[in-house]
Amino acid sequence: MGGAAELFTRHVFLDLETTGLDPRVDEVIELGALFFENGQEVRRIARLYSPSRPLPITIRRLTGIDDALLAGRPRFGSDMEELREALTGWTVVAHNAPFEKGFLPELLGPIRAPVLDSCELLHYLHPELSSHSLEAMLRWAGQKPRTAHRVVTDCLATHAVLVHALEGCIREGRAEDIADLLTTLEPRTRAVLRLAQAEAGEASVEEASASEEGPLVALLYRLWEACRATPVPLKLERTGGFLPGRPERLRAGGAKAPPEPEPGTPVQPVRSEEVAALLGAGGALEQLEEGFKSRPAQLEMSQAVARTLSEGGQLAVEASTGTGKSLAYLAPAALFAARNGRKVAVAPHTKTLQDQLIEKDLPRLHRATGGAFGYALLKGQTNYMCRRRALDATLVEPGMRHEARAPRAYLRAFLRRSSDGDLDRLSHWFRERFPQLHMLVPAVRSEAATTLGERCPHYHRCYYHSAVAQARAADVLVINQSLAFAWPPRYPRLDHLVLDEAHEVEDVATTALTLELSDLAFFRLTERLHGRDGRRGLFAELRRALVSTRRAEGRGLMNEVESALSGLLSAARSLGDRVTTLCEPAAAPNEDSDEAAYAPELRITAAVRASPPWAPVRDGIQEVREALRELHRLLSVRVLEALPELAVRQPALERELAGAASELADLTGLAEELAGAPSEGRCYAATAEPKRQRWSVGAQPVDVSAFVSKDFAATKRALVLTSATLSTGPESPFVLRRLGLSGRSEVPAPRLLRAPSPFRLREQALVVLVTDAPRAHEEPFVEWAAMRVSGLAQAMGGRLLGLFASTRRMERVALAVQTRLEPLGIEVMRQTRGHGRSLAARQERDAGTVLLGTKSFWQGVDIPGRGVGCVFIDKLPLEPPTRPLVASREEALTRGGSEYLGFVQYRLPRALLLLRQGVGRLIRSHADRGVVVIADPGNPSYRAQLLDALSGYRVEALPWAQARLKLHAELREMGLTVDPHRP
Repeated sequence: MGGAAELFTRHVFLDLETTGLDPRVDEVIELGALFFENGQEVRRIARLYSPSRPLPITIRRLTGIDDALLAGRPRFGSDMEELREALTGWTVVAHNAPFEKGFLPELLGPIRAPVLDSCELLHYLHPELSSHSLEAMLRWAGQKPRTAHRVVTDCLATHAVLVHALEGCIREGRAEDIADLLTTLEPRTRAVLRLAQAEAGEASVEEASASEEGPLVALLYRLWEACRATPVPLKLERTGGFLPGRPERLRAGGAKAPPEPEPGTPVQPVRSEEVAALLGAGGALEQLEEGFKSRPAQLEMSQAVARTLSEGGQLAVEASTGTGKSLAYLAPAALFAARNGRKVAVAPHTKTLQDQLIEKDLPRLHRATGGAFGYALLKGQTNYMCRRRALDATLVEPGMRHEARAPRAYLRAFLRRSSDGDLDRLSHWFRERFPQLHMLVPAVRSEAATTLGERCPHYHRCYYHSAVAQARAADVLVINQSLAFAWPPRYPRLDHLVLDEAHEVEDVATTALTLELSDLAFFRLTERLHGRDGRRGLFAELRRALVSTRRAEGRGLMNEVESALSGLLSAARSLGDRVTTLCEPAAAPNEDSDEAAYAPELRITAAVRASPPWAPVRDGIQEVREALRELHRLLSVRVLEALPELAVRQPALERELAGAASELADLTGLAEELAGAPSEGRCYAATAEPKRQRWSVGAQPVDVSAFVSKDFAATKRALVLTSATLSTGPESPFVLRRLGLSGRSEVPAPRLLRAPSPFRLREQALVVLVTDAPRAHEEPFVEWAAMRVSGLAQAMGGRLLGLFASTRRMERVALAVQTRLEPLGIEVMRQTRGHGRSLAARQERDAGTVLLGTKSFWQGVDIPGRGVGCVFIDKLPLEPPTRPLVASREEALTRGGSEYLGFVQYRLPRALLLLRQGVGRLIRSHADRGVVVIADPGNPSYRAQLLDALSGYRVEALPWAQARLKLHAELREMGLTVDPHRP
């Protein structure tokens, strides 16, 4: 075997299977090692070991190894000397090597085995990939997926993936990319010298690197040499213009979208029959034969959206589960925008739905229309990497350790390989493996205050400016709700907007109008001014610039600036201490609170402002305000007076200074509001977490209805709001009322359309309210819930999704359920032990599992098929009444009357919306069947509202003795039970 494989000169690919992930308590049950010398496999080791206790079901299912297979095997460690002798002199290669190193210190430590992490290497070579897991890399490399996690299979997979990646680098002639990696990962003077020597033929890379450098750098040197030795045809690159959008998102044949018309230009309407030609029976989407089936409710919704876009106005659509609402609004949006040159923006709330629109729904619609429209994803400016700032922030300094150089190398590789510079796509694995990446991200992001615009040497390759240009050329834009409420003037006009997941709009609008001073804000400011992990910050650059003027006042001015920052940080620390003292009486969690979701909070009422502990906080905010003003004055006035030609001579530094001044101005504005008299309609609150040294003081709007209805919605020519849950019942449009769009004010109400579900919910599902369950916050509930979850899962062989209002309660129930079910071969998964999407995918594929989750699993988790036959809900997900914003909003609704009035108008309907979302996790297709168990029947005083929220389902309120019989009978009739005697 030649080529890339020969780069592995003396490498052993190593993999382990263990009883778990914690080397302190778990044990090795299988070890595999494949030895490659100059590209050829020369030896193979694969050994099984017996653990001290039975294998967990998770491991049995993952590997196919069972206790019988391990019976009589030796314990791991009995052949340690033999393994050390075998590995001595070899470079170990492992995918996510810290795992192997954690379990093998006694094997690898004594022989000082060099270790190469293939996962880290692949991040440098292909940072643009969405996942670097071995499964994902196998798909990328065109290899067959693994049937089971076994050591030899995994070693072969790692080898195959690496060879494929290295071959691609050589074939594409990526010597320049590899050289940049080397000069960042290795101390710069040595790296540059070695590359120069190699290019001059004075020293071979192999000789220069093997004895001194780590295995990663040594392999990269060999790869660099191989890339240089391979002739690569010249490629013509387009000059001028911005980075192009992805070809599959553009109009067919490179056609241009019509120019945006002038205001008042007549609209060419989208006719009903045109929508039907796409979504109707026998239409273009059905003809694609990609599983699409026309649905009457979807077509009705789509035609309503087409009329709204064509005629203007507002439309609200409550689209029940299974309607297919995304295509229902995308189809008319595409037709309208392509015809009129008027862009339509689609704004979901969650990234999950945003990804679905851009990766699944729009590509399908694009194919169905023959590429008749273009579409683009557009985010806020700070989501994009700035090339100029990134190249500066990722420079390495002498003495930097690998932990600091690695994230810089990764960011530089991302800069070279990413097509869009989207910082959201930075690897979570790399963030966890090298935490300093978190601190570098703010230094590399694009900002309005720091951009050089056309003066920047990277202007036409700027990710941000290119994204804006692509958006201007597109017909349909996918954005998110947060961006919609903070739309920059540089972006295309936002006159036609679809807000999906509209039940989240009140919270998004609240966040848009929230002000907060916090420890994190001052931490970010300090990093910006003083630098990050060894890199000099803005102050170091300013000091050099001031000294270079040779003016006597320069050095003194910089000392004033440093002193002002020191004074500001001292005032901020003092404020944090005072806020913590103020919040201590509120630190006890409420019985309904979820300690993982809510930090101790204190509502700053008139009574609190009159109390002795408030005066120091008020004084502290004023001290911070004055310190912010002084530092802002020094940077925005005095420094610029001392450096009058800064914008001409050092434009990049001038923009960084402007960015810092802008951040200081924002913080000063926050402090001024918080230090002044309280504003009507604002909720003021303080939070503190002493153990983490976290604190905040902030203000939020109590009522966003005027802002949403008048300042936002009224500015749109056409606005569509849609969600599966706009209301808590047939006559209760709660979401529209909270947004000021219910018609009760001078703003007319949108047209309301309710699109019925195509599913037969009364036949496909049974919802049971258990009337005699213990209250969820009481101690007996944990045992009660564990027994019910275990019994239902045992009857179905798994297939249960548990939704909990409290993380702590979920964890306690999970441990009890695990003890009962895993001996029966049913695996128990929980949200806190994995990534949400991967857990949901496992539940969908494998009926023999139970999945337990908290708030984020109540909505947006889609598990169609036999993966879920039962949804268990612990309680109505009511927010804690002591949360400052909740208390303020309910108080405003009571108008001096009963507190219960505020509860039924705010907390209760919000909980019912989330309950509807949770119940909706059960039926996701026509074939789905199952039951929902709600262990909280609701107080009799609002039981009617709860039943209204579940309208459309078959609902019964029963004590557990009757509910148990009913549930098991339904499960048997639905064919969801398993034979308890089957092997």
